[in-house]
Amino acid sequence: MESNQTWEIVFLPKNKTVIGCKWIFKIKYNADGIVERYKARLVAKGYTQIEGIDYLETCSPVAKMTIIRLFLSLASIYNWELKQLDINNVFLHGELKEDVYMVAPPGLASIEPRQVCKLKKALYGLKQVGREWFAKLSSFFISVGYTQPMKDYSLFINSSEGSFIALLVYVDDIILAKNDKEEIN
Repeated sequence: MESNQTWEIVFLPKNKTVIGCKWIFKIKYNADGIVERYKARLVAKGYTQIEGIDYLETCSPVAKMTIIRLFLSLASIYNWELKQLDINNVFLHGELKEDVYMVAPPGLASIEPRQVCKLKKALYGLKQVGREWFAKLSSFFISVGYTQPMKDYSLFINSSEGSFIALLVYVDDIILAKNDKEEIN
């Protein structure tokens, strides 16, 4: 979290609220029952956030079912190459616009009394994580020439000189369709 610059340690400003957090630990097993890895995730207690103070909007990029059907039908008809991507730790990539203060997580050393973590990046559990992730993803795709149809903002299209690529976003999954196999790789 520190190397990702998720927060900065500050003194809690007057008239600001602080939200809690907790560690979630999980053991991932292989199919044969052997431990693959140990996972730890810091989760903010976003259920204590107050709308209008700690967050302004919520959103989660979910493609409409009709668009998914149309997308896959067109890919089949035109024999487009399909790829599926799953973004790891998707919500940790969003950058917060609101000032959100969180108690220091258990195990964080060198914190003085009244010091808290001012979140710069989103954490799981916050109300605005989906919106911040999608805003970052959308701005990137638009900056490299993709457009979003008005009917479904989770669809991104780039078309030029016989080349066509479409991306469909469903929370942390992306389906890519392309008429050129080399380009999709």
